[in-house]
Amino acid sequence: MTQKTRLALLSAMAILIVVASGCETERKSTAEALRLIEQAHKSKDYDRMMSVADSLVNEGDLMPSTADYWRGYACDRLKRKSDAAMYWQAAIDKAANFTDAENVDIYVKAAGRLANQLSLSGDYEGTLKMAMPVTKRAEELKCDTTSDYINLLIYIGLCQVSTGYSEEDTQIGLYRACEKHRENIERRHSDEAYKDAIAGLVNIAYYCVNAKQYEPALYYTRNFAELLIEYEQRSGVDATYIDRQVGRFSIYKTVALDRLGRKEEAAEAYKTFLGTQFCKSAEGKSLENAYLQNLKL
Repeated sequence: MTQKTRLALLSAMAILIVVASGCETERKSTAEALRLIEQAHKSKDYDRMMSVADSLVNEGDLMPSTADYWRGYACDRLKRKSDAAMYWQAAIDKAANFTDAENVDIYVKAAGRLANQLSLSGDYEGTLKMAMPVTKRAEELKCDTTSDYINLLIYIGLCQVSTGYSEEDTQIGLYRACEKHRENIERRHSDEAYKDAIAGLVNIAYYCVNAKQYEPALYYTRNFAELLIEYEQRSGVDATYIDRQVGRFSIYKTVALDRLGRKEEAAEAYKTFLGTQFCKSAEGKSLENAYLQNLKL
């Protein structure tokens, strides 16, 4: 090997070391940035979260889309809803053309937050217009297994329920969401996966009942009950949490059965509700008044 060749190799190695060192520094900087965000999150110091996000993105330690996601989160907690929506939309726009894991994750997370806000405000068409392209892109990028993606499927289905789509059309997405939750549980076997699925099915059953789609509502309450039974077998499960979920699904099951003319089964479901501590809570009484006061059970 000639002296010239050796010098060329040493130069190339030096460049690689510098590049690798730079990448490692960047990873450390990003990790430290996210740690600072998480500290503000845990302490519920949302003003600090905003200032930290501003500072970190200006220093190049936080991606613009990630900074906008957390700015939106902070604004939402500070009851600045319009600002939150603006930041989440900005995060979606900034992450839309990237394919790296962090940007795609933020892309779907921000869409989930914005979909929740828009749907709660009654902007169902706006939710569909924003969320449907996001789910399509997530599927194209094979990033369709996260709870955030599944939640988007649910928001789309629920907004379709509320905007006059046919029962067949609305149930396609909701059924997929239910199956995705099952797959998520099988893959992760975690408390978080179970609770994500339970929360998702609560929302689906609620909207199906309100949309008078009673057969689908029964399907989801059955899945809901099966998940609760599975989850209850895990160690360290909060009994109060289980009681609350049993109360909720019993309400929706009671209404669906009654509307389908299955009075005896509805009466049994109502007894299940009355057997919970949840039925004595403010939320339980509110649900009972909203759904069951006119039923003769």
